[in-house]
Amino acid sequence: MKDNRYKAVKSLIETNSFKKLIDVFEIVPISVVRIEVKMNYNTLQRRVTNPELLTAKDINALAELFEVEPNLILSLAIAGFKKVKK
Repeated sequence: MKDNRYKAVKSLIETNSFKKLIDVFEIVPISVVRIEVKMNYNTLQRRVTNPELLTAKDINALAELFEVEPNLILSLAIAGFKKVKK
């Protein structure tokens, strides 16, 4: 049975309520999501904290889990990129 928090996350993603991907994990902890996406906790934590490390496979897995389009997850990930100083 799927965690009800995933439905909340889906709604919040679709209404553009999150600014960055890391915000999703205030609703559903990384420790819960990592089981569903079959990823080590530390790996997922690192990739969510540094979204430039996310792979297409990671983005697709999160999109499937939250039942949203991958481009929405990608947009949140891009918003979380650290600004590079010139």
